[in-house]
Amino acid sequence: MGEAANILVIDDEESICFAFRRYFQQRSFRVEVAATGREGLARFRECRPDVVFLDVRLPDANGLDVLEEIRHTDPRACVIVITAYGTLETVTRAIRGKAFDYLVKPLDLDRAADLVAEALASRATAPATASAAAPGGPAEGDTEEAPLLVGSSAAIQEVYKQIGRVAQADAAVLIHGRTGTGKELVARAIHRHSPRRDRAFVAVNCGALPENLVESELFGYVRGAFSGAEADKPGRFEAADGGTLFLDEVAELPLAAQVKLLRFLDSQTVERLGSIRSIELDVRILAATNRDVRRAIQAGTFREDLFYRLAVVQIELPGLADRREDIPALADHFLAQRTARGAPAAHLSEAAADVLGRHDWPGNVRELRNAIEHAAIVCGGDVILPQHLPEAIRAVGRPHPAGAEGLQAALRVYLDLLPPTPGDRYRAALEPLEEALLRRALAETHGNQSAAADLLGVHRNTLRKKLRQLGLDAPDEQ
Repeated sequence: MGEAANILVIDDEESICFAFRRYFQQRSFRVEVAATGREGLARFRECRPDVVFLDVRLPDANGLDVLEEIRHTDPRACVIVITAYGTLETVTRAIRGKAFDYLVKPLDLDRAADLVAEALASRATAPATASAAAPGGPAEGDTEEAPLLVGSSAAIQEVYKQIGRVAQADAAVLIHGRTGTGKELVARAIHRHSPRRDRAFVAVNCGALPENLVESELFGYVRGAFSGAEADKPGRFEAADGGTLFLDEVAELPLAAQVKLLRFLDSQTVERLGSIRSIELDVRILAATNRDVRRAIQAGTFREDLFYRLAVVQIELPGLADRREDIPALADHFLAQRTARGAPAAHLSEAAADVLGRHDWPGNVRELRNAIEHAAIVCGGDVILPQHLPEAIRAVGRPHPAGAEGLQAALRVYLDLLPPTPGDRYRAALEPLEEALLRRALAETHGNQSAAADLLGVHRNTLRKKLRQLGLDAPDEQ
């Protein structure tokens, strides 16, 4: 390995510093620690470590300000930001400040070791003239009003990191996620943290546009293009010139509109209906869908070449059931929004929060928002109790009658929660059930796939195939 690498840990928690020192010294690293931002900067200038672990909250400084100082001192510094209080603003500022990566407490030291190896490899190949931190974009603490992504779970932190990375680029982004997971919020966050943030953000729900009006709405038309076209009208693309166009439910676009969208992505020009004049535009495209696009490609309803042009970067949003630890923060956020609108203040009781934590949330964050709105109206006071929650959510926490009758009752509650998706009800109903069943089996067998397959009564290869299809595949923990 050659000469041992140096690691500097800047964190005021003694237990964190002790854990890093013991873990990495056992692996032949030299480890220095500092408890304040000032001490950390001094140690950095003295020993010029190969990798720095930097806490965001320090007794004497904001760790992100320390990050800027470190990067100013040495633009090649590899800094891994760590915090227990990650927000989108924190993550995007860390990424703009050229942090190498971002870790959330409680820390996984094996993951930290992987990042150190990646950082050392990156440092070995980085040019000596690597650029310093790039300013710009909203910083932590901005008061700009905007729809917020809320949560600090590991799953949503990964989304924050992806937003921070793609915001400064101009590439097309395809956002995947089930209904209610916050796809438009992610698109707005990308725009808000991008160089285009002072220009227009235009959102279009492609599934809500009548098929005969899609092209005229998106691309505009000239006078006389069709009956009733009495004057020229610009389309949504022109409205977004200089800014960002968000195409929600893009897989619902008719094939003719897909061809025109592909042409725009290739040429950055549009033609209004009835015109042969090309209009050059500067528009960044963000798109989203809750459909399986590859299945749509196989069915011939979505162009494969368009998929690759839209999916330069892909962001997969987790369902609320995959980040249950964010439910209390989301509930508080929705209640605060009601109070800001003039509604009476209310807060969530621990018992109600416990009931919310047991629900599977097929409607995701949107379902939670509606449940909180319902409960706040029904409670008539300042404390939301379990009985104030919607019946479908309370039913999850109650035992059902035994046997087939109980199962049918539970299924009726489940089917009532399904979104109205004509033509797709079969998949929409079965996929969440299958995923929940597999998750339960893995949980009961502590991740042992062979034992889970035995519990389910299926072959292990069948289980692994299903796990891969659902994105749940992981090494056996035997």
